[in-house]
Amino acid sequence: FVLLVGILHCLADIFSLEILRFDHFIFQHKVESSYINSHLAPTTAVLFVLSGSIMISSHSQNKWVLNFRQLLSIIVFAIGYSSVLGYLYGRDSAYRVEGVSTIALSTAIVFLLLSHALFLCNIMHGMPKLFASILEGSALLRMVSFFMLVFPPFLGYFRIWGEKKGWYSNEFGIELHTIIFTLVIFILVYFYANLLNNKQHASLELEKQLSESEKKFKKLVASLREGVASIDYNGKVVYCNPSYCTILGYSEEELVGSVVVEMIIPIEKRAVFLERLKNRKQGIQEDYQTEVIRKDGEKIIIDIKSNALFNEKGASDAYVVSITDITDEIRKIEDIKAFSSIAAHDLNSPINKILTVVDLVDPNSLNEENKEFLQMVRTTIVSMKTLTQDLLAFSRLGTQALEKSNVNINEIVQDICKQQLPPNFTGQLSIQNLPDAKANEGAVKQLFNNLISNAFKYSSKKTVPEIEIGSYTKEGQTYYFVKDNGVGLNEEQMKTLFTPFKRYHSKFEGNGLGLAIVKRIIDKHGGNIFAESDTDKGLTLSFTLSPS
Repeated sequence: FVLLVGILHCLADIFSLEILRFDHFIFQHKVESSYINSHLAPTTAVLFVLSGSIMISSHSQNKWVLNFRQLLSIIVFAIGYSSVLGYLYGRDSAYRVEGVSTIALSTAIVFLLLSHALFLCNIMHGMPKLFASILEGSALLRMVSFFMLVFPPFLGYFRIWGEKKGWYSNEFGIELHTIIFTLVIFILVYFYANLLNNKQHASLELEKQLSESEKKFKKLVASLREGVASIDYNGKVVYCNPSYCTILGYSEEELVGSVVVEMIIPIEKRAVFLERLKNRKQGIQEDYQTEVIRKDGEKIIIDIKSNALFNEKGASDAYVVSITDITDEIRKIEDIKAFSSIAAHDLNSPINKILTVVDLVDPNSLNEENKEFLQMVRTTIVSMKTLTQDLLAFSRLGTQALEKSNVNINEIVQDICKQQLPPNFTGQLSIQNLPDAKANEGAVKQLFNNLISNAFKYSSKKTVPEIEIGSYTKEGQTYYFVKDNGVGLNEEQMKTLFTPFKRYHSKFEGNGLGLAIVKRIIDKHGGNIFAESDTDKGLTLSFTLSPS
């Protein structure tokens, strides 16, 4: 509408077509009865056209359109500003077109203000972006712009006013104008320079503190035994500490700026690391172990922990990684596993033979004392058999890959509870409806067998044993749990709960491998397990498995 009004009035002025004027239609009586030309001024019509053009293109984000809109808004400002100055200095040629109506002072002021709004309507592009920025240069631009638009016109007005009053000549007025303007500019520059100096001193002090802090941080990182490095998402090392260099066998100069994956990872395994690189960029934290090749060709196993580094905008442009050489520890564990497996396998055969011989002995042929000895021998042999079976299971879990499938957890738990339920059980057994899981069925059976067996065993001394097996969902993750009201554990015991061969209650039978096997099964499935307990208040073990 604004554009249409401006165009019609411009055409009316050019071709003398009074019929095109809006004011002629709307205010015909007032226009004709006025003793002055009351039509819309040509300057005002031009301002309508320019302002309307800016408004009609306000939704466009094209770079050239945005620049053109800013140019038009500056022209609107210049015309409005010139008209206001004309009124201020009494120079009617600035706002009057000879023989036609003039632009009113109020109209000029309105368009002056409107030009500011139109100029700043797209604050994220071009000159408006510079004006609106919080940076020091933009603050200076705003201050100087305001000063130059306000102070010189008023200074010029008072100079003309003084000349008209006869206080001084035109020449002296020019000289006085120059002196005052120069002095004010100098004062402003002085104060701003002082402000900048103070800010720069503060900035230099901050830089000094930051530099000292960075030196302390680098010394701290350099003293770590773990290798620490910052790596960008092209795989290039940005920074690394001495331990990182020592573990991989390269110097800092060789590593920084190089793609470390190409230096230490075999070609056939690099695709996996590129996939992990994508995960890190999304902020996914990863901990894993892998084999790498040092500069001297030696193969070592390192434990890797990595996490994305985020800037103030929430975007990640690099990640930090810490590595530890665990080759010796892994080899020791493998040796222990091999020994445990061999020992358990070699012991299994003679234990079975002894158990067979014990079972062949007729208890009726023995007196009471010998019967007790025979039962003691049998109990010991059964305990040894259980230990060897657990040792075999524990060692196999560390070496065998698990084949996963959809597992019916409800069915497994129901079967185990029927097998484990003690004779004449008078307690409370609660089994919730459990969701299926993607897991190895044999491993899951052993997992629940160990947990449910422990729950029955450690709550057996209670007057009313209470055992609950269920699940819950937290943050989109399914947790299974086995809870009892048994003897429980104290805070110190909880720290070593999953340590192999660790036993806490001599009143109950066991070899200390049950929960260690459970922990290893959970680890093999990529899940987590945690415990909640207090002395004489029972134990709750919660764990995760992959959903089916």
